Amino acid sequence: MENLFKPMLVISGALLLLLSACSNDDQPAMPAGGADLIVVNADAYTSNPDAPRTQAFAVKDGRFIAVGTTEKIAAMAGPSTEVIDAAGRTVTPGFIDGHIHLAMGLRLITGVDLSYIPEKSKWLEIIAQKDKELPEGQWIIGGNWDYTLGEGKLPTKEDLDAVVPDRPILLEDIDGHSAWANSKAIELAGIKANSPVPTGGQILVNSDTGEPTGIFLEQAIVLFDDLPGQIPTAEQTRAALVQAIKNANSYGITGVHEIASLDAADLYQDLQENQELTLRTWFGTVGLNEGAEALVAARSDMNARAKSMEMDTLGPLFEYGFIKFYMDGVLSTHTAVLKEPYADRPDVNGVPFMSLAEMKSSIETANDNGFSVAVHAIGDGAVGMVLDAYADVGNAPAGRSNRIEHIEVTTPNDVLRFTELGVVPVMQPNHATGTIGKYINERLGDERENNAYVWQSILKANANLVLSSDWPTSPLNPLAHFNDAIFRESPFGLGDGTWHPEQAVSFEQTLTAYTQSAADLTPWKDQVGSITVGKWADFVVLDGKLPEPMDRSFRARSVKSTYLAGKLVYSK
Repeated sequence: MENLFKPMLVISGALLLLLSACSNDDQPAMPAGGADLIVVNADAYTSNPDAPRTQAFAVKDGRFIAVGTTEKIAAMAGPSTEVIDAAGRTVTPGFIDGHIHLAMGLRLITGVDLSYIPEKSKWLEIIAQKDKELPEGQWIIGGNWDYTLGEGKLPTKEDLDAVVPDRPILLEDIDGHSAWANSKAIELAGIKANSPVPTGGQILVNSDTGEPTGIFLEQAIVLFDDLPGQIPTAEQTRAALVQAIKNANSYGITGVHEIASLDAADLYQDLQENQELTLRTWFGTVGLNEGAEALVAARSDMNARAKSMEMDTLGPLFEYGFIKFYMDGVLSTHTAVLKEPYADRPDVNGVPFMSLAEMKSSIETANDNGFSVAVHAIGDGAVGMVLDAYADVGNAPAGRSNRIEHIEVTTPNDVLRFTELGVVPVMQPNHATGTIGKYINERLGDERENNAYVWQSILKANANLVLSSDWPTSPLNPLAHFNDAIFRESPFGLGDGTWHPEQAVSFEQTLTAYTQSAADLTPWKDQVGSITVGKWADFVVLDGKLPEPMDRSFRARSVKSTYLAGKLVYSK
């Protein structure tokens, strides 16, 4: 990794003249000594609407300096130019994950990962094996269990007690909105059936015994916070984040909108300082608990530090600039807020985590202090309330956009309001396909199901749709989300083929939503997000050519190599 980062103080005058004189369509000028790198014979999708497809491009000092035909770009090779013959493979801009929790997902790397395993018996085998590997007293953490894949009922503390009775266990579910604990963890936390919980939280209780079942919903999870031994060591955390970043690069990800704690921000900056950060990280924190003044001070310090470490052949790598709030929970546990009651729970609409007045005040405070805002809202009731709040508060800070995360159910009228208010919808394709044949129709019924995961409707309303993973709640691999967005089929073989095909999106639409549209939410929107002259050369080479017309052979494609500012950060 040492050769990736060569510090330079300023862009050379010759390069500035070259960039200003050369558009995507111009005959490229020959830089002194030739380009640093050229890619030829490519099937390249650029995410640039002015030139959506190309064959080749050239890179100098980390930036695209020319885009055009193979013949024109090949002429820019000098004695030391690295030449990549794509041999017809598809090339795209680097993927930008518009909503992710890498630091939160580190628990899966240091603990257990139960993702996409339907059998509870297999979960327990993995947990029992982890128990044998850990030193005495260390918690088993991680999770990503999904009860809807198998038995269809929530697990219990007794399930865990049967395999690990003497070591505390706390495992979050695939949505991150529920946690499963054993009796030892509940005992250490001092939790009783009647323990007070923050608004929106719930301790599930066994109706026969009157004791906690071992399942803790939403804010009840915080009852386990800060217990000794539950948190990985600083060394474990750092090593896990480095591995998570390498994993992201291996899937073609060159940028993320990371939502984590201020402690995690410091860790990202440590990696930048030590030249180990290979993701452009637009950073956000949750809530205003620290106080607006403290967050403004932290932002000033962190962004000044990041700027001082910025390298001229690599470009920006870190900036802190947005705040996330929560309006509701999730559909699977009936905690998402709906305008009308759940079809399978007619006594339940879901309870908002904040009143409309509280949400307005929070957004206004964040915006007035220069932060853009992202609000978690899944049910149509929550989405409508957040749009109401944005409508009353006004605009985001200059050059930025406020946003809503997830939007799993919304009404046709509210779809139009995203564009009217300039609010950006940030959605996750796998969240949609993961519900097919499981619970989406049960929760909403036939009529409201038409209002779920309406990507195409949002695009037709001219909103700036951003797609993302929300890892660790769904796969990190963007190509898995492309598959979900394009084909809208259950990854578990459930349902009956394509689900609501009218809401499917094309490859090109998905690519834009995973590249330039995500970049548009950051301060770097004119510097990254597309294969365009003058932008940083973040790009991905796939292991083959995409089918035209698109078909399900797309699923065989994977990432062959990933480049950040023209430097190789992953190769298969």
